[in-house]
Amino acid sequence: MRRWRVPGFVDRIEVDDPKEISEIVENPLIDREFFTPTSLINWFLLKRALIALSFGGKRFPTQTPRASSEDAQEREALWKDLQAKIPSIRQGPSELEALSQWVSNTDSDAVAGILVQQLLGSLFSEHFVATPESWHAAQVLVKAPRLSNLPKLMWWTLSGKVDRAKRLLAAMVGGSLSGVNAIGIAVHNVVKGLERMRELFADEKARSSLSAQEAANKCVMAPISVYRQATAAGTVQGCPFSRGSLFVLNIGSASRHFGDRRIAFLEDSWSRCPAAEWVPAMFEGVWKRARSAGDAGSIGDPKAAH
Repeated sequence: MRRWRVPGFVDRIEVDDPKEISEIVENPLIDREFFTPTSLINWFLLKRALIALSFGGKRFPTQTPRASSEDAQEREALWKDLQAKIPSIRQGPSELEALSQWVSNTDSDAVAGILVQQLLGSLFSEHFVATPESWHAAQVLVKAPRLSNLPKLMWWTLSGKVDRAKRLLAAMVGGSLSGVNAIGIAVHNVVKGLERMRELFADEKARSSLSAQEAANKCVMAPISVYRQATAAGTVQGCPFSRGSLFVLNIGSASRHFGDRRIAFLEDSWSRCPAAEWVPAMFEGVWKRARSAGDAGSIGDPKAAH
């Protein structure tokens, strides 16, 4: 845990350890209320994120505070819906065919982002059709909360580029902000996971030895980081913090370095990702379907007998 504090300029605490992250997430004095009149750097980081990750006067579900009962109900409803789909998706149904082909065929010209966006979007609208335009909108949206190029950030804001991206994505999922987050933000972590799976599948030893569950666990990718903010002064793990201190929880590096899949989805917290179990199950399904197709191809290939 590292703190940078210059009164009026910055008050930021970065955290990489899973145990510390878990303690901070559950601390009642640290939340996602995100009040911005604070030190300059904190204000900039929060304002940049909140402008990008809100639509129609409402924040994305990943930016709402613990006390938001409406958001909690929406998260719980989505969790239950995805839980019900897990037994089927884990078996590698036909809806995963395009992804399994992409994973098993390194010569494929398909755009993985569009394929993943189609899968995620269909969870929110049966009429969803991913396009190059919707994938471009997702690329714009995911960059906006972290854009450090100030002239570009100002141009994107003044020109309405980010707003247009959100409007396009929202229209495709019936205005669901959970849906916009899925096809505009979370989609990128799933794509990274499938890119990792493609590498594993290309390795003959890994392809033949890894079970679907083992492969899936290696392919879970977390966001780079998430924000929390102190609503009052306190201490955590011996580190003092002030009201307004900004916590940057580096769950990406924590998950990767410590091999902790649960921290990638903050599974043990009130802010648990609704897809925490669905995503790994989907990865299992893709691996099974790709393996099954490969085994069938080997049986029909005369060279495979030699």
